[in-house]
Amino acid sequence: MVRNISYLLFMYAASLVITGLFLLFHFPLPWILGPLIAVFILNWLVKEPLAQNKTILNISFLLTGAQIGSTFTSNTLSKVIPYFIPFLIITLLLIYLCMKSGELLAKYANIESSTGMLGSIPGGLSVMVAMSESMNANTGLVAIFHTIRLMAVLFLVPLMASFMFAQTDAQQMLTDTAIALNGWTVLLYLLLFGIAYLLRYKMPAPYVLIPMLVIASLKLLSIPVSDVPVSLYHVAQLSIGIHLGLSITISDLKKAGNFSWIFFLFTCIIIMISTVLGYIFAIMSDLSFATAMLSLAPGGLVEMAITAGEVGADPSIVGSLQLVRLLFIILVLPFIFKKMTSSFSKP
Repeated sequence: MVRNISYLLFMYAASLVITGLFLLFHFPLPWILGPLIAVFILNWLVKEPLAQNKTILNISFLLTGAQIGSTFTSNTLSKVIPYFIPFLIITLLLIYLCMKSGELLAKYANIESSTGMLGSIPGGLSVMVAMSESMNANTGLVAIFHTIRLMAVLFLVPLMASFMFAQTDAQQMLTDTAIALNGWTVLLYLLLFGIAYLLRYKMPAPYVLIPMLVIASLKLLSIPVSDVPVSLYHVAQLSIGIHLGLSITISDLKKAGNFSWIFFLFTCIIIMISTVLGYIFAIMSDLSFATAMLSLAPGGLVEMAITAGEVGADPSIVGSLQLVRLLFIILVLPFIFKKMTSSFSKP
């Protein structure tokens, strides 16, 4: 127990050092990418298995979801609803292109088509792994491909966004003024944590989605809820960065061998395609290019919403549209995919 706490404190200390360097040199997403790189290196150097505390991680997800939810306004719905159908069509096109790229990868690498396609769809790692097991795909390769996609998206998308769009001193996700959580908000967070815990096996990412949706609803109803204090939000990002760093290992990348570089190249192409589609979506709607691009980027809801806050895009719209895609991938795509790949399943 003491040993685990020591390693946990060591990870946070190393993460703060690298995060400080990121802040000094104005790198994008310092509170996420800083700990990710620090822990990735530590995980390679330290022989003892490192692990993030699950309670700390879940609280961090809850705080992040709450902060994304607090950015919602009545203007958010007025911007999202009119363009829901065009967004869904573009999302379907992007998912189709991801699946076709996975099919091409499978042919080139001489692996099952179901493995290539499941590894290419921009959904959650755990969901895709579960689907791969039910469809007799190569679960190990699916997990590795999603790890490579995660690395590419986390590094390339924020970097592209920071260069393409002017960063603002006052981020939309945070305010520089000191914020204190009032008693009502603390009780609300405790209640949301309990609900998320009860629903942890019944819905995806409950510690993010439940506070995000509940607090967004309260904001839209003009019910006062305190924003997450800046310092607490940074600790939450740091904890999530550590978790992401632990999910990426060199041994996993080595297992894929030459496939790693091929899949990385395919992921870069998908990122470029999503950027072009984001530009088209921005022209079709009254959304900014930054908001449209990050809404379609093949990354996670949390990471893209945080990136939106850093580059002056709208985190609430990015979070909403990323949620739409996530729900489609989780609720609808498995049925479509099973029909498409039934011929690949083993008897």
